[in-house]
Amino acid sequence: MELDHRLILGLAAGITASVLLNVGKGVQKQKVEVLKKGWQMFAPIHRRNFLIWLVGISMTVAASVFYSLSLKLTDKSSLVASLNGVGLIGLVLYAWLVLKERVGAREVFSSLLIIAGTGTISYFNQPLSAAQHYQLANFIYTGSALLIFFAAIAVAGLKFPKFYGFSFGLIAGSLIGLAMILGDMALVKSQGNFFGQFKNVYLYLAMLSATSALILTQVAFLKGTAMLVVPTINSFIILTPLLAEYFTFGTRLDAIQYLGVAVIVTGVIILTTSPRQSFQAAK
Repeated sequence: MELDHRLILGLAAGITASVLLNVGKGVQKQKVEVLKKGWQMFAPIHRRNFLIWLVGISMTVAASVFYSLSLKLTDKSSLVASLNGVGLIGLVLYAWLVLKERVGAREVFSSLLIIAGTGTISYFNQPLSAAQHYQLANFIYTGSALLIFFAAIAVAGLKFPKFYGFSFGLIAGSLIGLAMILGDMALVKSQGNFFGQFKNVYLYLAMLSATSALILTQVAFLKGTAMLVVPTINSFIILTPLLAEYFTFGTRLDAIQYLGVAVIVTGVIILTTSPRQSFQAAK
């Protein structure tokens, strides 16, 4: 079974987006405390920290462009979402090279799991036999159910501090997943025209969803440890499109690809619960 050039380019774009998103989150976590300074964060004494945090934000914004390109070059939102675990490897390298953290057997093993799961999903991908079509009503029902769920989760996070990071991380990851679905809907409506998608509302709803996720990530980082927030976000970036894509587009992965998803999520959890990584500590 050979991967065609279009799919390879799509996978490369998705991996680039994932690395930008995850390393960007690491940079944001490093300096998120500067936001507590209010207007003083613009003062000379805090300006460097603010600019570093802003670089992290810029990386996550740039990731959205590559995600959109990846969606155009592939045929399933869930395939693009599954690549998000690869970005965590970039985050580990960032912690090792920039933050001077040790990388041991745990990190290597979990990284291999992520690579193996991603390779499984990509290699066994079957192109859709027909053009994609979305069911708007089904998407609205799914989105509404998720919004109600988000409200309940947010209340639980605010009421029980131990669930704070998990709650807002879950919402942030799910919103990024929904942004992928909306981005795919925008491309379908524009008949695959990359620039044509700017003429329909789905792209702007995707941007709104992604921006809300960015804000909630900062909220989660302010009180939750990244050891909890990072794996939660990444797991739900992968899992939410699997659910939403099934109801919206009526498409699904093959059984062996779902196994690949399980391997990726396992790798994500093992990788990001290592106590050695400084991007995991709430400082």
